[in-house]
Amino acid sequence: MIIYKIYNSIKELSSISIGYLLTALGGLLGVRILTAYLTPSQYGELSLGITMGGVIYSVFFGPLTNGITRFFPIAKEKKEISFYLFNVLNIIIKGSGFIGLISSSVIIILILSGNLEWIFIVLASISFGFIYSFNNVINGLQNASRKRIIVSINQGLMTFSRFFVAVIFINIFGSSSTIVIFGQLIGLFLTLIIQVYFLTPTLRGFVKSERYKISKIDWQLKISSFTRPLITIGLLNWLRIAVEKWGLLFFTNYDEAVGFYSIIYQFGYYPISLLINLLATYLRPIYFEKAGDTQKRLKLTYSLGVKIFIIAFLFFSLLILIVFTYREIIFQIILDEKYKSVSYLIGPMMMSALFNESTCFVSLLIQTKKETKPLLLPNSYIYLSGLILAILGAYFYGLYGVVFASLLNSSIKFILFSYLCIHHYKKIDYC
Repeated sequence: MIIYKIYNSIKELSSISIGYLLTALGGLLGVRILTAYLTPSQYGELSLGITMGGVIYSVFFGPLTNGITRFFPIAKEKKEISFYLFNVLNIIIKGSGFIGLISSSVIIILILSGNLEWIFIVLASISFGFIYSFNNVINGLQNASRKRIIVSINQGLMTFSRFFVAVIFINIFGSSSTIVIFGQLIGLFLTLIIQVYFLTPTLRGFVKSERYKISKIDWQLKISSFTRPLITIGLLNWLRIAVEKWGLLFFTNYDEAVGFYSIIYQFGYYPISLLINLLATYLRPIYFEKAGDTQKRLKLTYSLGVKIFIIAFLFFSLLILIVFTYREIIFQIILDEKYKSVSYLIGPMMMSALFNESTCFVSLLIQTKKETKPLLLPNSYIYLSGLILAILGAYFYGLYGVVFASLLNSSIKFILFSYLCIHHYKKIDYC
């Protein structure tokens, strides 16, 4: 029995790892190719454009996906998937309508103000945000259903299709940030079609096994209550990231700064974030199922989670040390010649990613209690301090200041969340 569980765990982890490996390779290779076509200024424009579209996922669909995956196992256990999916669809339609209304207002303001040169990039960014979000919602449902292979395939497709179509568009229409965003948008749309094709039989299998009955649970209320605090956190996090990039645009005297920062982020922050999220993706449904509804099961889940938190941090620290030691050899291969002058800042950005992203293990444990409000206050403090530090860093020290402001803020977050984890673990004893 134990051997069978170990085998299933290894099989499941391997399936997840394939998807994240494809995502990492596709992302790094795609950026390497795009930077060969785009100047630092153009790459900066691309980064700013995607940041505008990213607000749609960061503020609404990202938190919603967390809520959907949290309650999916419970709905499956109660055999109420059909009711659950109806409520999920209802929330998505309402949210999309509201976001669409705001987006239309932004476009109208741009037209009335005469900034017509921004219209196409804003339209592409908004569309990119929606399609990217829908892809991730479907991936969340597949992940909650433990369809790891399908999730891996979809993750790989999302990355490779984006950059593949973007390169095709560059060769046909020429190199510009707007062309690249439209190319990535089309690539994601093709992936969305494939995702829907794979999702349909998965959900149909759950629905067929159910008998008709009236649900006594207000799934929409549960998901909304769970998601609301995460929306605030998502907004503050997006503002922090946006300020880092837009701050460089406004406070530095050279237009290549945003492009350089994007490369530092892509090759420093992104790989560590991806690896940590790989582990978190594997752990999320396991934690939620193990925690159940009893205090005893919850405490056992916390105990396991704390150990994993410590081990993961030590492992990734060692990985960063190895990369930093051999950085000249590594960055000689993966960076285009135009961007090698800022490679020395990739190491500090990797440490920033480790401190910041490893706190997701604490957030995940708190979410097993079916509540997210305890995350709101500490995250609000951290993101507000991140905004202030990013502005000060950009104003006084430019690119260098923004990177080290990120590292300082991430270190503060790590200390705060470590305390939060210990506090909540002790608190379970008295429940």
